[in-house]
Amino acid sequence: MSIEPQYTFDNLGNPVGVFLPIEEWNKLSEEMHLDIPKWQKDLIDIRLAEYKAAPQNTLDWDEVSKELDKEDEAL
Repeated sequence: MSIEPQYTFDNLGNPVGVFLPIEEWNKLSEEMHLDIPKWQKDLIDIRLAEYKAAPQNTLDWDEVSKELDKEDEAL
């Protein structure tokens, strides 16, 4: 199988991430037999149930990110 990843870089040119088209990821994950362990599936189920029971307790990532940026600027 031929994989053609695309890389993302930070402001200094350091590689920080890899992007694979979903078709390539699906093939790769099938070959590697990447399964989520039962304990992780159970934890996801618990967290989804908690969210459905009280979605108002969830923090919006965009808002959290803005607050973290403000804290960084204050340093």
